[in-house]
Amino acid sequence: MSLRGTLGDFGLADIFQLIGHQAKTGVLLLKHRDVEVRISFVDGNVVKAERGSRDRADLLGNLMVRAGVVTEAQLASALQTQQRTTRRLGDILVDSGAVTSATLKEFTRLQTTETIYRIFESRAGTYEFNAQSVDVDSASHDPIRSESILMEGFRMVDEWPSVRRAIPSLDVTLQVLRAPPPPGAGGNDAHGVDEFDADRPPPRSIGDVERRVFTLVTPGCSVGDVVDRSRLGELEASKALATLVHHGVLGVGAPAEKSPGVVTIVREVVVADALAFVVRCVVFVVVAALVGGLVRLGSRVDGGPFSEVRHVVARDAVVEQRADVAAHKLRAALAVARVENGRYPLTLDELVVAGLILPDDLTAPYETSWGYRAVVEEDRYELAPPLR
Repeated sequence: MSLRGTLGDFGLADIFQLIGHQAKTGVLLLKHRDVEVRISFVDGNVVKAERGSRDRADLLGNLMVRAGVVTEAQLASALQTQQRTTRRLGDILVDSGAVTSATLKEFTRLQTTETIYRIFESRAGTYEFNAQSVDVDSASHDPIRSESILMEGFRMVDEWPSVRRAIPSLDVTLQVLRAPPPPGAGGNDAHGVDEFDADRPPPRSIGDVERRVFTLVTPGCSVGDVVDRSRLGELEASKALATLVHHGVLGVGAPAEKSPGVVTIVREVVVADALAFVVRCVVFVVVAALVGGLVRLGSRVDGGPFSEVRHVVARDAVVEQRADVAAHKLRAALAVARVENGRYPLTLDELVVAGLILPDDLTAPYETSWGYRAVVEEDRYELAPPLR
């Protein structure tokens, strides 16, 4: 089964219903301008959704860092390990003890649902579904019924306008105006976030979800900070904050100044590691050149019987070292591209377009291009020198 067209003619809900009812397995690719979203289905159920764009910040590792589950250092170390081993990032974090398997599943589900919900209202762009095998790690991904995605998506479309009246954006800051009333005060405390609607009077009491979100509000924090730490998703956390605003517990202020994101920090770590490797290789080449000079001197003294062998060995040694430098530079650029785009590039030319490498790096130190293949389904790549 292959299905393609524009979202203006065939909506996202229709596509989900068709794939779900027919229990299809494959990948749905959605494109709108410079944003791509890949949604993987198994037997009609959603198992994974990833978004690729230059400015995205919803990578799995970044979600965990912003939620305070892992540190920036732990993420950077895991990404470097992934670069060397091509293992899944989640597996690396679990094996290192940074997160538990349950936490990993929680965040992979959150990443999947939030990615889909953010494009649910889209009426522009193209779609393409291809029936194919999907490789998903069952230890970190739980299938989600397409019907559940649709119901939640429709609910979000209905409720977001009223929430936005109290919480205009993720960038606005929050101030605590007073403590929330004690549980049970002013009505049935079991109600709360699920009953919020700005078109009618706010709920009579504040529920457990609101109290949980209230504990995450710190001086000067933004709505986005609370959303990240709550693990509830953008809508549920924003609804809880909106309820607290309506009750006069919280106030909304001007947006806070943005600090460098995790992607920038990780990029700096990876690039620094690459530069360190290059420096080590340069030192090796200098030493090799000195040794080569001694060999040349020896060949002149004894009449040069080893001159031809010397040239071959010296040339191969230099090429080998230059290839190591070039390979490490390419792998570092691929790691940065993975962090920034959420996937490895389909071709090495994408690294040139992104400004991560120069055109000459595609062939250095050879005359033809490096061999490269992106294994998208397994989130890895294969890199090899050209056949000579």
